[in-house]
Amino acid sequence: MRPLQIAVLAVCTTAAFLCSCRDVSEPNQPDVGPAAGDIVGLRSENLKEREKAAEAIRKESVERINHLLEFASEKVQRLYPDDPASPYPWHDSKHLATLLLGDLRAIQAVPILLENLEYKNPRSFIQGLLLDQGGWYPAAEALSKIGMPAVGPTIEKLGGYTADSLGHQLCCWVIKEVLGARLGRLRVEIAIEEARDETVRNNLAAVLPYFKTEQEKAAEERAEREKAGQ
Repeated sequence: MRPLQIAVLAVCTTAAFLCSCRDVSEPNQPDVGPAAGDIVGLRSENLKEREKAAEAIRKESVERINHLLEFASEKVQRLYPDDPASPYPWHDSKHLATLLLGDLRAIQAVPILLENLEYKNPRSFIQGLLLDQGGWYPAAEALSKIGMPAVGPTIEKLGGYTADSLGHQLCCWVIKEVLGARLGRLRVEIAIEEARDETVRNNLAAVLPYFKTEQEKAAEERAEREKAGQ
């Protein structure tokens, strides 16, 4: 046998020996951590393994949301403590947790988000007609992402605010973002009819102009121009 053949044979024999020594009881996969492992488990051929993975993911999700609820409930130091209008720090834990609860559509977060509706931060991203400054209010942004489950509690909260107050405007913004102007007004009108307290009815009635559609606004403008031209 030639020297080159002997050398190749030796290399192949060594490689085969090393492979035989490797533990092949588990597939060669990257270390993806327990969460990713549970995701992979959903594709197992074994039904019990799939159910086990689903339960682990469900439990982990609940735990994460509970932690986020805790952070979103925290009292945070304002940037300028002596100024009641001062915002809170950008991307503090409360701000991030609040936005994440909206991203996760966490229905159980609605009461806490409404309690912290006026918590403001200089770098959230709401944009709206009355509330260009509303970008400072991550709880309102989160409520709008949660959607329909947040509408009823938000209307109930709206009835407790006086007209043109900040909370009044933020509630209106959330309702309009979720339902649009026409349906939003309809829901508020229903709440007015159902309200037993006169103050609540008045507070709700005060926001109806905010829910005018663009067509209604244009019609009113035309009517005013025609009236002024007479």
